Amino acid sequence: MRKTVLALVAASFAGVAAAQPPRELPSDDGYGSELPEGAANLDFILVNRTGETITAVSIRPSGEDSPWSADILVQRVVPSGERAAVSYTRDIELCRWDVRATYANGDRRTWPLINLCRTVRVELR
Repeated sequence: MRKTVLALVAASFAGVAAAQPPRELPSDDGYGSELPEGAANLDFILVNRTGETITAVSIRPSGEDSPWSADILVQRVVPSGERAAVSYTRDIELCRWDVRATYANGDRRTWPLINLCRTVRVELR
């Protein structure tokens, strides 16, 4: 299901119709759920409802002190009220991630425990 929705979202951004067969999502048994075989990335649509312009988005596994990823926004700036594609290929198979936004003024805010296996849309408020 997620792969089908991602394919349709990606196609709408590219202006090309595409269809992918549905696949089962992992059960939501909490932190550290594994992704199904062959799931290679954690693409999602970011909806900015923060009241600030977002200039960067980073993620890292929830509950870890590992470094944040590089900026994974597909576009450079996301004004409040707008949405943007986010694309990240991970090398570990987890579902729960912390998402960090950097604003135009340099401030940062973190949203913990976002399940990127179960959503294709992340709304930041």
